[in-house]
Amino acid sequence: MSRPDMDKPIVSVVIPTFNRAGYLREALDSVAAQTFQDFEVVVVDDGSDEDIASAVSGHAARPRLIRQARQGPAAARNRGIFEARGEFIAFLDSDDHWLPNKLAVFLKALQGAGDVSIFYGPMIPVDDAGRTVSGRTKPRYEGWITQRLFESCFVDVPSVVCRKSVLVDAGCFDASLPVCEDYDLWLRISVAQPFGLISEPLAKRRLHDNRLSKQLMSRNLGVKTRVLERFYEQHHDSRLLDPRSAAARLSRVYFQAGRAAFHDGAYQQSVEYCRASRAHGRSPFRTILFSAAAATMAMFSGNRESVTAGPAKV
Repeated sequence: MSRPDMDKPIVSVVIPTFNRAGYLREALDSVAAQTFQDFEVVVVDDGSDEDIASAVSGHAARPRLIRQARQGPAAARNRGIFEARGEFIAFLDSDDHWLPNKLAVFLKALQGAGDVSIFYGPMIPVDDAGRTVSGRTKPRYEGWITQRLFESCFVDVPSVVCRKSVLVDAGCFDASLPVCEDYDLWLRISVAQPFGLISEPLAKRRLHDNRLSKQLMSRNLGVKTRVLERFYEQHHDSRLLDPRSAAARLSRVYFQAGRAAFHDGAYQQSVEYCRASRAHGRSPFRTILFSAAAATMAMFSGNRESVTAGPAKV
């Protein structure tokens, strides 16, 4: 299908990037190769030191480049949503890529789905050279997925295609979150929208050491506790969440954050996370022992705190 010259394409592909010029061109290659061609590409350069303009210049995907000061992935995606002219938004991270029929399959599903306005699917993990990596994949669900989603974050950004109005109505990404901004948004959308699932994996996730999700795990887990705690406080007394399993999920994540903070030398924060874990019902024996060890280390080490995003609410 050839792409018509239109001021308002059907799909806007939003790609945030920060210093990933080489990967970005590969991502754009996968967009240009789509069998469905009625799209525009909005690349948001989030304050890169690299010359992103030269990297995308003349590319067959014809990206529209927008540069902004460094604000993080949430703000970059929000800028892309704001600039998008299409009825539908498709997200792609600059270090990932799609299979050629990705947009065609998702647009067909969306246009025939009735009341479902957001679809996602599994991703194929690949290494830095593009070779498929074996490993565990999370179960995925469709329909009203709030409870399942609270228990496990299984919606990947580069797999999502949805109506722009769904994102705008939900308030888009929370730019105050350095990570887990996607998890936070999917939870909020799940309250108002059923999710559609395309079971065929049509996107590839590149696994490399520089992924934001794998850096500063103490911080990342701390932010996750904040996202889950906020959502829990807003919805624990509704029919959306099972109170017992939701509390158990919070307790587990707080303990994981406490353990990570301990290993990073943030002992007082580890104590606070363990306290929150116990408050949500985790078996006290192991958590108390861990908390006591953290408190002792804090006392004798001068409490070298290096992690932000503690259990305070956002």
